[in-house]
Amino acid sequence: MYFLLDSNVVAGYYLPKSLNSKKARKRIELILNFIREDKKDNFLYIPNFCVAEVFSVFMKYTYSAWNRHVKTKGTIDARIYNSLVNQFQSDIHNGKFFYHLELTRYHVLGINLVAPIDHYYQISRKTDKKKRIVPMGTFDHLIISMGINLAHIHGPDNVCIISADDRLTNILDKCKSGISKQTIKKLKLQIAEEVTGKPFGPKLFPHHLNLKTATTTDLNKIFGEWPLPVKKVPKVYRCL
Repeated sequence: MYFLLDSNVVAGYYLPKSLNSKKARKRIELILNFIREDKKDNFLYIPNFCVAEVFSVFMKYTYSAWNRHVKTKGTIDARIYNSLVNQFQSDIHNGKFFYHLELTRYHVLGINLVAPIDHYYQISRKTDKKKRIVPMGTFDHLIISMGINLAHIHGPDNVCIISADDRLTNILDKCKSGISKQTIKKLKLQIAEEVTGKPFGPKLFPHHLNLKTATTTDLNKIFGEWPLPVKKVPKVYRCL
């Protein structure tokens, strides 16, 4: 299976406190430790801009004591920061653990298949106190577009986007649930087909998992079993 990882998943692996969901933190640890131990049957992609986002998360928890998110969870000191940076740099160097996926024109064009859906449907993003109805950022559009491109290369049944973001995975749910021809016409998705060469439809999109909300059945479908059998914890620096 080819996995495309959102930055919140990668950052949450090294710095679990950066994620609010305890369930997601445990699942990320289990999945990535399992793949690190037995990588031959799985491949991990991370978009190049998500690499920058992960480094930014490390900096946020080191230098932004004023930030309301950091105030609640606490900062990390410079020694921990340096160790996290060194570990992550080692894991992305020459595709040692994560393969750095470069942004291309195909990915940029592919947002025509995603952004109209995101901006049309008022899908909420859950927070601790209320639901916020706001569209995704461009980086999230690009992650889905990259997933579409990887599905074209490897086959949609062999690719899975993994995230802990409700909005991103809810948009994928909507895209894969089947959208009426009338709505497709209204959103000018035929233009997207002309631009990308890909007809809009459920089969266009890869699998996806929201590690906050995925059921055991969902996880079994992707990994073939759950929980995953991790024989030993790898020697990886993580701020637990």
